[in-house]
Formats: sequence, structure tokens, C-alpha cells
Amino acid sequence: MEHRAGSAPRRSENPGCHQAFGAVIRPLGVMFLALLSAGCADQTRPSAPTAEIRAQQWTARRAVLEGQQSWVLDGRLAVQRGNEGGQARIRWAQTGAKFELKIMAPMSRGTYLLQGDQGGVSMETPDHRRYDAPDLATLMTTHLRWNLPVAGARYWVLGLPAPKPAPTNVVLDEEGRLTDMAQDGWRISVLDYQLVGAQNLPRKLFLMANDLQLRIAITQWPTPPH
Repeated sequence: MEHRAGSAPRRSENPGCHQAFGAVIRPLGVMFLALLSAGCADQTRPSAPTAEIRAQQWTARRAVLEGQQSWVLDGRLAVQRGNEGGQARIRWAQTGAKFELKIMAPMSRGTYLLQGDQGGVSMETPDHRRYDAPDLATLMTTHLRWNLPVAGARYWVLGLPAPKPAPTNVVLDEEGRLTDMAQDGWRISVLDYQLVGAQNLPRKLFLMANDLQLRIAITQWPTPPH
């Protein structure tokens, strides 16, 4: 038989050969998939940290943050008491026991300025009236009808319990960070964390005491804890 230059010679096809080859390939493919699945199943997932490891992480975290009592934070505050509620922006500066808390009401309704230390507290209203009291709870409850427990919350916003009274029902996440606890008549929940410098600090908190609910969203730390 003649064939033209440049054209490839024809190869005879054997249908039986193709069928036999396909019959071998299909079982091999199934076997490969089975082996692959078995290999994936044998890979053990990393186990969650044990309670002991979380406790160690919690102890180390507290050791660092408990010594950092000076900071400035900006955020939003939502207050709900029964059928009444409201929202405001806040700037909170803390230096040891001394604090300055600005509560900026929406719609240009002015700013409440609260200041204090262990010797007493004061509040200046948007109309520039000044009130003094021995403690913040009395001052805020009288004039605002709700209370932010600054003495304890100065620790809670760092993801820590206050030194006293001892907290109860403490719950930690897998990284040894506080998520829930009860202290001094309040239930404290840290809903989310954010990285600030080298530390994970709370971003959202929920505080509840009786019919009072406070939600704090920390938007930034102009002066991180130090």
C-alpha cells in the first residue's frame, strides 16, 4: 500500500485491547481514590487545648495585663433599662484609680463629663452644671437613671476580673481568654477580641445587672494599656 509523504501511517485498532485497558484503569482509579480517602481519614485533627493549658494561658495573660492600668479607649455605648434605652459615643481615659469618662450623646445633645478617683467623683452635664458624690453609682443613678460600674469595668474592658470580689462562673475560650463571668452583681460577657499591639483586648462586651443592660463596642485604643 502506498502512502503519501508527510502523512502518518495508519495504525490498526483493536477494540478488544481498548476494552481490556479500560477495564484495568477503572479499578486502579477506584483503588487510588480509596487510598487517598483512607490517608485523609488517618490524619488526626489538632486537639483543642486542655483545661490545664487554657488555665496557664489565662494566668500568663493576667500577669501581663494586671500591671497595665493606664490607657485611653474610644467606643460606643448602648444602654437598655426596661423599655428605655439610648446610645452614645464614649472616650474613657484611665490612670490607676483616676478616670475621665466622656459620654457624648447623639444629635448634638452634648457631653457628660465624669471624673473621679478614690476620693470621690464629679459630673458635668451638657448645660455645664456640676454635681459631686462620694461614688459614681450614686451620681449616675441619680442623674442618668443608669450606672456604668467604672471601678470594675476598668478591668473588664481589658478582659480581666476586678481584684475583688472574687469572680464566679469564669469561662475561658481556647486561647485562655475570658468570655464570661459574674462579679459584684454583674454578668460580664466578652463577645469579641481584637489585636492591639501584642495583646488581644476586648472589642465587644455585654454587661447585665438586673434589668440594666450595657453594650460596649471599643472602636480604638488611642493609648493602649501600658
